[in-house]
Amino acid sequence: MHSALIAHEGSRKPTRLTRPSRTTCDLHLHSSASAANDEWYSRGFGCPESYAEPREQYALAKARGMTLVTLTDHDTLAGGLQLIDRPDFFLSEEISAVFPEDGCVIHVLAWNITPAQHDRLQAVRADVHALVDLLRRESIHHACAHPLFSPNGKLSVATLEKILVMFPVLEGTNGLTDRRLEPELLALLDGLDAPALAELARRHGLELGGAAAHRKRLVAGSDDHGLRHCASCFTEVDGAGLDVRAFLAAVAAGQARRCGHQADLDVMNLTASRVTYAFLDARRRERPDYRDPFLDLIDVVAGRETGTSAPAGMRDEIVRSLLAGATRAATPLGRELDAAVVDDAGADADARVMAGVRRVHDGMVGGALDELFDGLGDLDLYRVLGSVRDLAASVATALPFLFAADHFGRQHRLARDVLAAWTASPRPVTATRLAIFSDSLHQIDGVTSSLRWFVGRAGASGHTVRIPYCGDLPAQAIAPEVYAPLARVASYSTGLYSAMQFHVPSLLGTIDWLWRQDITHVELATPGPMGLVGLLAARLLRLPVTASYHTDLPELLRQLSSSPLLHTGARSVMSWFYRTVDRVFVFSEASRRRLIELGVPADRLEKIALPIDPSEFSPDHACSEVLRSLGVGAGAPVVLSVGRLSREKNLPMMIEAVDRLQSTARPPVLVVVGEGPERATLRASCANKPHVMFAGPQDGSALRRLYASANVFVFAGQIDTLGLAAMEAMASGVPVLVPAGAAIAEHVIDGVSGYCYPFSVDGLTSRLREVLDAPAQRAAVAANARRAMIDRWTQAPFAELWDAMAGRTAHGA
Repeated sequence: MHSALIAHEGSRKPTRLTRPSRTTCDLHLHSSASAANDEWYSRGFGCPESYAEPREQYALAKARGMTLVTLTDHDTLAGGLQLIDRPDFFLSEEISAVFPEDGCVIHVLAWNITPAQHDRLQAVRADVHALVDLLRRESIHHACAHPLFSPNGKLSVATLEKILVMFPVLEGTNGLTDRRLEPELLALLDGLDAPALAELARRHGLELGGAAAHRKRLVAGSDDHGLRHCASCFTEVDGAGLDVRAFLAAVAAGQARRCGHQADLDVMNLTASRVTYAFLDARRRERPDYRDPFLDLIDVVAGRETGTSAPAGMRDEIVRSLLAGATRAATPLGRELDAAVVDDAGADADARVMAGVRRVHDGMVGGALDELFDGLGDLDLYRVLGSVRDLAASVATALPFLFAADHFGRQHRLARDVLAAWTASPRPVTATRLAIFSDSLHQIDGVTSSLRWFVGRAGASGHTVRIPYCGDLPAQAIAPEVYAPLARVASYSTGLYSAMQFHVPSLLGTIDWLWRQDITHVELATPGPMGLVGLLAARLLRLPVTASYHTDLPELLRQLSSSPLLHTGARSVMSWFYRTVDRVFVFSEASRRRLIELGVPADRLEKIALPIDPSEFSPDHACSEVLRSLGVGAGAPVVLSVGRLSREKNLPMMIEAVDRLQSTARPPVLVVVGEGPERATLRASCANKPHVMFAGPQDGSALRRLYASANVFVFAGQIDTLGLAAMEAMASGVPVLVPAGAAIAEHVIDGVSGYCYPFSVDGLTSRLREVLDAPAQRAAVAANARRAMIDRWTQAPFAELWDAMAGRTAHGA
């Protein structure tokens, strides 16, 4: 429908001149007269919504090719009255109107009005029905601005239905509305035919605006508050030099074209930054001693602060840290990165400015974190205090960007909630895009194994998954196109897990990535820096967030460290992390009980089954050659261990148990598959033990052959939340020995589909001897184990797992 009625052309580059045979106007434009504080961010410190002087907006609109100019300030004509003497200017306003039945606030653009009409409109704006009646009676051209967004967040399906009945003209392109909403609005309107709209009018007892009311007329406006993006979006009709009446009549007749695009996140960031900078700069001019970190950030990025003088106070120290951050991030500074500049606008310039600001900010955060950890390590209190100062400053400097993310998040969340319940016409189809954050992408462990399995199954099922990472592309990446690099502010390793490196991603960069990738759901695989930053970014963008409980971190730290403070801190972090997300996936009842002990509400926990593909892991992969290549003699029973070589996996207990069986008639060989921080220590301890063989990390066909060729699989971890390797062995037709009481023991029937042993060297040795001495029973148990994994696979199809993780609506606060 709309493709025939309304074209949508142009780009965000606002410096172009329109063709002379057209009449153009930015129909949604603000000046400094818009002093309302509708947003928490501006209300918080009394900042007006706009610092664009009316005459500056007028001059810029004309310079950028607008034939006609108007201002639509919030509920005031004060700005427009300064320009009323200009023949190509007309008075307009943006009216804050209310649906009295539910309190939903909407914005109504009223064009070419008189001061007397303004007074009458303001007198009835508390009732949008009375307002629309007045607009119609007085033949005032009007439109509903950004119809999928209500400033107070009370838009509902019923309210949207009323808007579509009451307003024949809608703002289809708004320069400060999240660009993700525009195609959804157009899709909704394309499916809204005359019978459907008539039914809505009947349902709500409203009068339609004409016989063709379903053919909505769409207009465009920049909604600019900060001068820089004036005329980036505008409305255009055929005919040169049309006066205001003729232009608006063409708009009402459906002869308008929308030019420009809805907002990129960089546009929203820059708008918030420009308004904030202007407000703080005005304070600085009033009080020469006034200081603010955000002012310093913008001035540093723009090259106005060199920090050449010796630091004389906290403000100078922060400037020095910002400059050091720019050096750390290798960011050139200067006018081309100045957010206060107006004449260099457009998508490329906006992206360049915001990228520069993010890099300097990230450099400062990374430097502060380095100072914090080094200061704590050296017990240097001054370095710790300096880092806390810089981290506090980084929060202050990030506020405009966090507001922009929050604003877009609220817009998108509100629209998605309303459209999800829409029934009056075909519902716009939105694709699900899942992002998974993990701190262990570069490790070989259960988390990575389950992640690799999930990504492979999602891709085969046609679902979109994206995995952000910092540093190098993970070596174990099974689908490189799934992985996306994130900017990092710092990287650290810990003495407790020396081989594992933790990356701290940029919060601002993560927000930007999530938005640009149009991620709809976020899954957190780990509660480390990647998971924490992913959680914060998702919450700001109002995305549903789930988490999977893969590792009992407090218990792991108890085994790795004797520090009670570390253990207590881990418990607190884990409790907060899993209480904060919308849903937590657990793989066993033991894990479920553990999280309830940590204070996670039981109704937020969901037990899911991670099945093993019985065609991928199968007895058919048995191959004697794979054992000969490792030096295993023919006929020797093979005890297999697969997992991370780390302390909590209890490899020494397995080695001791196999040692004790070397005097039996058929002494077993222990084949250890994996990599990890204990590798060197374990190999050294087994230097004189030819019956212990380290095969290193294995995957793909080699790993499948090793599983299927073993006589028995031993698992000795007690804190794993599942035990994926044991399940792979079961699917491969190999009997497994697991500790009684471990999470994996829930999936084993002792003596039927596997074996449970008392957790000790004696317990493992005794049960292992029993299993190796009973080949017939071992074969029966192995067959039952495989059958159990086949049943699990058929009873837990991937579609159910995907629906649990990304198919359901799971919104947070």
